[in-house]
Amino acid sequence: MKRTTVRLFVLTAAVAIASLPALADPGRGANILCYVWANQPSPPIGVPYTPSSIYSYNTVGRAQANSITKVATGDYSVTCKGIGGGALFSGSGSWGPGGHVQVSAYGFTSNTCHVASWGTGGPDFSATVLCHNSAGVPTDSYFDLLFVW
Repeated sequence: MKRTTVRLFVLTAAVAIASLPALADPGRGANILCYVWANQPSPPIGVPYTPSSIYSYNTVGRAQANSITKVATGDYSVTCKGIGGGALFSGSGSWGPGGHVQVSAYGFTSNTCHVASWGTGGPDFSATVLCHNSAGVPTDSYFDLLFVW
C-alpha cells in the first residue's frame, strides 16, 4: 500500500511540474526589431548616415529609423530609433533593457567586427561596433548587425 501511495505521489508531482511553464520562458518568442547592413565603411567621421534601405529594417520606423555614425577608424555607433525598452513596449509594462545583438563583418574579408557595447534602456536601441583587420588593427569595414528581443 505504501509503494502505491509513493508512486501516485511521484506521478502527480511529475504531471504538475510538467504542466508548469519553464522559468526562463518570457512568454513570447524572439522578435526581429532591427537589422542593418552598414554599406558605407568609410563615411566622414561624426556624420550619421541611413544604411541601405534594401537590407535594413526597423520594426517601428522601417529602414529610415536606423542610422550609423563612424566615430573613428573601425569604430561605429548604430542607432535604431523607437525600439529600446522604453514607452513603446509599455502596454503591459515596460520591457526594460534586454534583447540580443549579433554583428559580423560583411563580404570577402579577413576583417572581424564585434559589439563593444549596446543598450536598450531608453526609447532607442544603440550599439557600438568595433572592426579590426587580421592583425588586430582597427579598420573600416562593411558589417551586418541584428537586434532581436
